[in-house]
Amino acid sequence: MTNDKQKSRSKLKRIIAGAAPQLAHALGGPLAGAAAAQLSRAIFGAPDVDETALAETLSAATPEQLIALKRAEQEFQIALRETQLAVRRVDAADRANARERQIALDDWTPSALGALIILGFFVVLGAMVARRLPAGTETEFSIMLGALATMTAAVVNYFFGSSAGSKEKTRLMAFPPEPAEGAASENRG
Repeated sequence: MTNDKQKSRSKLKRIIAGAAPQLAHALGGPLAGAAAAQLSRAIFGAPDVDETALAETLSAATPEQLIALKRAEQEFQIALRETQLAVRRVDAADRANARERQIALDDWTPSALGALIILGFFVVLGAMVARRLPAGTETEFSIMLGALATMTAAVVNYFFGSSAGSKEKTRLMAFPPEPAEGAASENRG
């Protein structure tokens, strides 16, 4: 990225930070292009307006433009959540396919590998707790324990499912989405 583009993006980020903090944050990361396009669409109706022109327009934004900015931030947040949900669906489908394959082929390999990983985790953990490790090997044992802990979590997730999906369902049930404006007025009248 050129220095001029960095300056205009930084200026744009400062200008919108109060009104649209999520978009401002995104402008400083890997989603900067998507955030800038979302802002450009909201203000100018086109996704490819120069960021310098966008910053100049937003520095003297009208109330309508500020509303459009807030709406753009909400749409950006919705798009991010939809993307996260799609990734979770792909991950869940992948696990389900692996489980179905294991059942269909009567394959013992995942079970054996899972048992070895869990056994290895507890052996390394037990060695670290019960014995004095040789001098200079603490770091290596800690790295091995961390890797095995991650693999153990993956094994448990494979065989017993993820709590992430149930957490998301619980969150959605606790905070149902707001009805659309048209649906809310239809229900009242």
